[in-house]
Amino acid sequence: MKVLKKAFLVKNNHLKYAITECNILKQSNHPFVLKMHYAFQTPDNLYMILDYCSGGDMAVHLSKRQIFDETEAKFFVAEVILAIEYIHSLNIIYRDLKPENILICHDGHVKLADFGLAKEGINDKMSARSFCGSPAYLAPEMLANKGVGKASDIY
Repeated sequence: MKVLKKAFLVKNNHLKYAITECNILKQSNHPFVLKMHYAFQTPDNLYMILDYCSGGDMAVHLSKRQIFDETEAKFFVAEVILAIEYIHSLNIIYRDLKPENILICHDGHVKLADFGLAKEGINDKMSARSFCGSPAYLAPEMLANKGVGKASDIY
């Protein structure tokens, strides 16, 4: 369960990110994208009931192991690419691909998570202009402030 405090979202002007994440997770239906089962709110909080991924995130596994063998790396990369390809087919760009946002399920498969920075309505001819993402993983187009499209998710 993901719990977001409404006061924090309003104070930090992050309500739009929570709404975007909820909208995207509501429409997504892919084996490698986190599924939202329910969403509800109370006067103080927003709640999202999501898939439980008992394997933690990719960052934890990378810090423990430092390196994956080639077969494992191909497996994980292929699943992430399929998830991104699916998101792109919905005309959404992700804009925050990093190990912390790749969850591992109990069966060893990945689930792409955290769609707060994603942008809806981006087709092949459009780009997003807002500057966002995690500094260590920004695409060159983002750093150059040229606008980003679907290709930047693969960077």
